[in-house]
Amino acid sequence: MTKIAVVECPRDAWQGLKDFIPTKEKVSHIKKLAKCGFHTIDAGSFVSPRAMPQMADAKELFGAIESVRSESETKILSIIASEGGARRASEFNFIDTWGYPFSVSEEFQLRNSRKNIQNGLEDLKRVKEIAEMHNVELVVYLSMAFGNPYGEEYHQEIVYERLLMAQDAGADLISLSDTTGEGTTQKVIELCQMMTETATVPWGAHMHSTYEDAIIKTQAAISAGCTRIDTALKGFGGCPFASDALIGNMPTEKVLTAIEDMKGYTHQLDPLEIESAYNNAMKVFGGKH
Repeated sequence: MTKIAVVECPRDAWQGLKDFIPTKEKVSHIKKLAKCGFHTIDAGSFVSPRAMPQMADAKELFGAIESVRSESETKILSIIASEGGARRASEFNFIDTWGYPFSVSEEFQLRNSRKNIQNGLEDLKRVKEIAEMHNVELVVYLSMAFGNPYGEEYHQEIVYERLLMAQDAGADLISLSDTTGEGTTQKVIELCQMMTETATVPWGAHMHSTYEDAIIKTQAAISAGCTRIDTALKGFGGCPFASDALIGNMPTEKVLTAIEDMKGYTHQLDPLEIESAYNNAMKVFGGKH
């Protein structure tokens, strides 16, 4: 049986919400998620609070979840959008993984980090140096890997070029990131097949989707060789820098159903703990804007 690594992303679920979620609620939710058996929890990000107010409590949040890592096999991930963010994250030696967004789209790179592709690449290399100093795994997200809403040129060769750049910069793992739900089932298959055939490091997929399309996208990705998928309970979330409309994350419960329905694949999540975390997610995120 092939085990699919499921990465839960509460950070992505709450990052675009205007109503600030109290840090205590975030910490409580992360602690519930840690009981579920996720491979990794994407818990927060060290970015400018002016750009993303929901992340203003990053230092307090990570300071409160050190016990989560010590009491669980689940890894903790933080998003790092700059060298400065990496230096702030390095104060927390229990964070296993940093995730750096490196875009296929020039427009999105500017929106997300105020850097063009070349400047983003140089910043990524500096982040890698800091990651090595602190023995932290570096995941590079190829944002807008499935297309973009800006009318920019897009084709698979551009994604491949970014893949090579990310690998050369020292990525330990690559994640194909859909960002705005541009990925059709066919695109998912084609890009995952490309990664299977050409990636020289482990890889996964951070897709965004409508609730209804999540199962077919999950099964398409897995059938094409993907063994790591990012999710968020109920599909909450989306990137506020991508477009005016937030396209939700891959719903955890739908992804688990998709895996369970495929022969030869499994996951390691506890269904009872997932149900408890799902109910809590509805309390934390439900009704928030």
